[in-house]
Amino acid sequence: MTSTGELHKAQSTILYTLQYATRARYSELQHAAHMESDVFKFHIRKLRRTGHIVKADDGLYELTAEGKALVSRLDKQTGREIEQPKSSMLMVVRSGDLVLGHRRDREPFNGFWGIASAPVLRGVPVVESAQRELKKQTGITARFRVAGSYRVIDTNRCGVVYEDKIFAVLVADVNLPVAPHEWSGGHSEWMDISTLLSKQKLFPTTGATLDMIASGETFREDVCMYAETEY
Repeated sequence: MTSTGELHKAQSTILYTLQYATRARYSELQHAAHMESDVFKFHIRKLRRTGHIVKADDGLYELTAEGKALVSRLDKQTGREIEQPKSSMLMVVRSGDLVLGHRRDREPFNGFWGIASAPVLRGVPVVESAQRELKKQTGITARFRVAGSYRVIDTNRCGVVYEDKIFAVLVADVNLPVAPHEWSGGHSEWMDISTLLSKQKLFPTTGATLDMIASGETFREDVCMYAETEY
């Protein structure tokens, strides 16, 4: 897919026109873009090459499935993709009084302790996504349930947004605290909750996540500020 940062104004105009007209003639699209034929032809061809539009047998142009998905994400004022919160997971794994703590060994937030996390896998149910990611990160097999959702906005001290995520909070209880295997992206370790919460470099969302589960709270939203050196 063409990067939305590379979309020319004429290309975004073509996509917007087809979003509402559904199907249109070449001349109608050219009129909407206010461009000369030779230059406009280049932009039509580019959108066809990238698979965003198609020319039907009757000569009319229409959006492909990929084109429809792209135009729904575009800001009409700028022609750029609208930035949206990322879909991620917080995977709380417990065994009796122990919880599986996780230390990030990757950027950003290298060295921070908390709960194992991962992006939701595209096209995969969230519970299955969590099972796969936990297996990849630790080698542990567990059955998760969804406990709630947690929106976390990470900013610097001046309020500039670093990341904006909506976490699905998932919980799994296992009978035995099986030793997790090594993983290049981080280190997982069984410990009691007080030990985890006493870590010097701790995500502030860690205690909040555990409190959500303990209280039955199903939604929470927090803004967390970090120094640039922490991010």
